[in-house]
Amino acid sequence: MSTHLNLSRWEADVILNDGGIATLRPARQSDREAIIEFYSRVSPKSKYLRFFSTHPTLSDDDLRQWLDIDYFDTVTLVLVERERIVATARYQIVEQFLPARVADVSFLVQDDHHGRGAGNILLEHLAQIGRECLVERFFAEVLVENRSMIQVFIRAGYEVKPELEDGFIVVDFPIDATQSSREVMERRELRAEANSIRRLLEPKSVAVVGSVADLQRVAPELLSARFAGQLHIVTHEGEDAVHLRSIVGDVDVVIVTYSSESMEGVLAAAAEKNAAGVIFMAQGPNPAVSESDAVRFVHKARSFGLRALGPAALGVINTDPAVRLNASPAPMPKAGSVGLFTQTAGIATLALSHALDRDCGLSSFISTGSFADVTANDVIQFWADDPRTSVALLSIDQIGNPRKFFRVLRRLALAKHAVVFVPSRALKSARHHHVTGLASASAHALDSVIRQTGAMVVSRRDTMYDIAKYLSMQPVPRGRRVTLISNSAGLNEQMRQSAIRFGLVPTPITVAGDPVQEISAATQRAVESGDADVVLSGIVEINARVLEDFAVAMSGINTQIPLVATMVGFRRPELPESVEFKVPFFPNYADALETVSLVVENAQLRAAARPHPDDEVACGDSAAVQAVVASVLDESPEGRWTTDEETAQILAAYGVSLVPWIAVDSFEQAVEAAEEFGWDVVLKSVHPVVRGRPELNAVIRNIADADMLKIAWSSLENLATIFDLDSMLPVVQPTVSPGASLVVRAIEDPALGPMVSVGPSGIASSLLNDVSWRVPPLRRVDARSMLEGLQSAELLHGPTRLDSVEDVLMRIAALSDDIASIVEVELTPVIAGSRETSVVGARIRIAALAGERDPLARSL
Repeated sequence: MSTHLNLSRWEADVILNDGGIATLRPARQSDREAIIEFYSRVSPKSKYLRFFSTHPTLSDDDLRQWLDIDYFDTVTLVLVERERIVATARYQIVEQFLPARVADVSFLVQDDHHGRGAGNILLEHLAQIGRECLVERFFAEVLVENRSMIQVFIRAGYEVKPELEDGFIVVDFPIDATQSSREVMERRELRAEANSIRRLLEPKSVAVVGSVADLQRVAPELLSARFAGQLHIVTHEGEDAVHLRSIVGDVDVVIVTYSSESMEGVLAAAAEKNAAGVIFMAQGPNPAVSESDAVRFVHKARSFGLRALGPAALGVINTDPAVRLNASPAPMPKAGSVGLFTQTAGIATLALSHALDRDCGLSSFISTGSFADVTANDVIQFWADDPRTSVALLSIDQIGNPRKFFRVLRRLALAKHAVVFVPSRALKSARHHHVTGLASASAHALDSVIRQTGAMVVSRRDTMYDIAKYLSMQPVPRGRRVTLISNSAGLNEQMRQSAIRFGLVPTPITVAGDPVQEISAATQRAVESGDADVVLSGIVEINARVLEDFAVAMSGINTQIPLVATMVGFRRPELPESVEFKVPFFPNYADALETVSLVVENAQLRAAARPHPDDEVACGDSAAVQAVVASVLDESPEGRWTTDEETAQILAAYGVSLVPWIAVDSFEQAVEAAEEFGWDVVLKSVHPVVRGRPELNAVIRNIADADMLKIAWSSLENLATIFDLDSMLPVVQPTVSPGASLVVRAIEDPALGPMVSVGPSGIASSLLNDVSWRVPPLRRVDARSMLEGLQSAELLHGPTRLDSVEDVLMRIAALSDDIASIVEVELTPVIAGSRETSVVGARIRIAALAGERDPLARSL
């Protein structure tokens, strides 16, 4: 057995195509009887297709091949659902191909699990393990009639070319990850995870079990919503699991109050009832659940093959008229196209109450509780696949897998409108690895890169609902021109100033006479004129009846462009239920204008984020860098900052050239170095105390001769005395062409992984936080937008050749994305000149991180 592999990395809870939960793990010697039992449940036909002959029972030799494995040249995986093995997969290195590491692969899936994606998942994980164990290709011989197995290989997304040999189909393909195989995996992942949430939101039968006090929190709302399925309500003062078992027939979803003592029994009983999931409701708005209890809860739920909300969830709501599920303590909201996700019960209560107060039409509401099995990632996948949801609202307390969160959110945001309440609060607590001491991006940077996915980031919950209300009723404005109409010159002036503050271009119109009639007529003219991208109509009136007439009139406006409205008065009007209001009414004009501005800005970001056939990305010689990384980690297992030579070698592998320099220890050596470069040189200190601080004058440029060099040398000596340094670590470099001075960084953020930034060098820009951030891979359009997004972007216009700066950004992004162990890169200064961009200084840090951040194998 290989001793350097962590076998626990090969264990994973996975979701099958229909949403069911199973556990995948390496086979063990103790599995002997379980495998014999599994084989007994496989049909004679499946046995024949696996062994190419009638094979009614497993021989001792068969069992030895499956179980006597070294976890390197031979690996067997089993798929376990509710404590029974339902599928196996195996590879074994083929000796005839040595020294090439080619592995023969085989699969066997229990017949009643065909079509659930078990073979696809086993192949994904077997290929992932094979890559770790240096396997180059998979090889298989398949009977011609075994079409389903042939399709597993073909549809995996690898370069598969089946060939017919002697009545067999021979499949031989490299297992290196490809863009196609990753896309296939992600599509299957989306479908499976969406189905797992769909089974919770669209149950045919629901069981509510507990004491009378417990049931009073949920049962009345389930009944008043008129749940379309079968509802079992079991009241008792005893043990939940016992009474759950008393229900006749299967149950899709079980609802109980969470108790750490009874939790395992309830899960076992739910599994016996073939439930898809269990919702453990909170006992109060702020239940105390220890982290150890939460971890145990998730582990137990998955071991029973269940999706579970909790501990301490507020429940779920599905307003679909065909379902009408309200498994929450809240009144049933009106049906709409907005999905709402929250976690802890207290925040869920706050968020859902706001939705009800704002009369926000929901498609679904999900509150998972703390540390839940069901995560934001699962719900995002469901919304991406749900035709009833067009606007997704997320209020997140914690994120379990931040890399996946970023990936699935980006996909959702490009297809539908996604609004996230300050995601940096949740991301800052998340980690995708356990290495400490890494640089991390600021909360501002994390929120910024989330915006770049196409999602909207808001810092007020009310803004979330304003956006949802607008997008569920009106189209996205095509631009920033806004016509402001009201019956008050004072209100119009206030609206005009507010519009300018939010980056809109206002045209105010004040009307006189009957306010309802005149504002309606002016609004109709404005929407037909073509001079506005959005119209905001507001009325000031103390008579509530007039306000009601105004609301009705606005809803009757015939328009093809966005229209929003606001009303100013002393009483909230009672709007008639018979009128279908298609125009969003905002409590005040500032909220309306801010919402419009955010929606317009988001439309531009979504357009920029969409992939394009001509997208250009950088690449490099990753093998050369991996060799340097391996050498560094062999010498320093925890990692270190690279030497100047190693830094230059790594950057050169990705096409980034450093301006050459010579480190010197004396004035005489400095003269020799300057003469070697032909003078017109720079003398500078690279000591950490003064590096990057231009106000200290530790960089002296355009030194033409020895006399000038002597003055410069004396200046560095004075700095060393001031800071009590033994040496300023001086270096000599050629002077580069003048240009804007920038700092380019790439870090391995503990939450999102690789992130790239650029900003002007110097203290002023640092204090002003004038830095643009992105997540790799970086297209040229992304690199250009980073530069144009700087507050100091004007400094780059005119004399700067932007394409060469973009090249540097794209190449550093590719390096950071390809090599996880490159945890920090800093290029400073980067001089962006009119003819070229020169990288004058650089440093790189290497740490012992896993080589693959997002394994090409699905797991929860």
